[in-house]
Amino acid sequence: MGHKSQETPPVLLGTITRETPTISQLLYKSPLKEECWQIIHDKINSNKAFHRIRPGTEIHYNPDTRELVWGEELSAMLAKAPQPSRGENLTQAPAVHMNSELPMDLSDSAKQFIGRDYDQMDCYELVVGGLRELGVQYNGKGGLHEHLVSRASQQGLARNHYLNGEGIVSASGKDVFKKTYYRITDPAGTVDEIMADLKLRLEQGQILSFSMKNRGHTGVISQMKDQWTFVNSGQMDNNLSGENGKKAVGEEDLEAELLNWFKLVNREKSALQITLGSLDMARLSMFKPSGFRQKV
Repeated sequence: MGHKSQETPPVLLGTITRETPTISQLLYKSPLKEECWQIIHDKINSNKAFHRIRPGTEIHYNPDTRELVWGEELSAMLAKAPQPSRGENLTQAPAVHMNSELPMDLSDSAKQFIGRDYDQMDCYELVVGGLRELGVQYNGKGGLHEHLVSRASQQGLARNHYLNGEGIVSASGKDVFKKTYYRITDPAGTVDEIMADLKLRLEQGQILSFSMKNRGHTGVISQMKDQWTFVNSGQMDNNLSGENGKKAVGEEDLEAELLNWFKLVNREKSALQITLGSLDMARLSMFKPSGFRQKV
């Protein structure tokens, strides 16, 4: 007797379009929203080319195996599957019918890169990658990169001065929190203090940046249930979306990440600037090839 996963054909999840350019957005519009990232990062989908899907491609989902399929792989799977009875349309199964439109923010787009090695995508490249997924033009004439480099040159600064999280926010958003901490003696107590300050200001999709004399780091604020998280690329110590101990893109507990930085300040007897910024869609719309896909 065969396995059920071989007997059940995949059902239609939706179609990739310019307005819905990623599988995660299709999942977020369906009753599978809560399982979105578990499905995408399931072992069965680990080697799929999610970032090479062309508009017009139909995405199918197998509810038994959690596999996402499209293109030639889908054709091969459907060829092996039992044919439905006449008049029966399995691709319209209500279990994965799309719900109302839900906007995608920078945290959603950044999460698509979770698991990528740090050598392939550092923390700044992660933020840029997330912006590109939202339709922001970064490279090329009139792109965000050109604007940031030009701005630095006009001010007599190094060309890469604004190529960081703070620079992106200054060009296309506003700071909602900015504070410098000196010689922290109680890291845990300072975390409690800053979280109390941030509690009413935190929103998904904001850019959080850390800056010390000899190092810097940036990433995106997100949430996992009621827990504030930090999507970033670096050494994973408090990874909520995978294993610890490697340098990669991951989603970490925000408070634990703050504690790491305050402990570092304490050890090095140095200063740390923390900047939290929100992006402005109207300002970012200056850097777009054909209009925004979703809300930033």
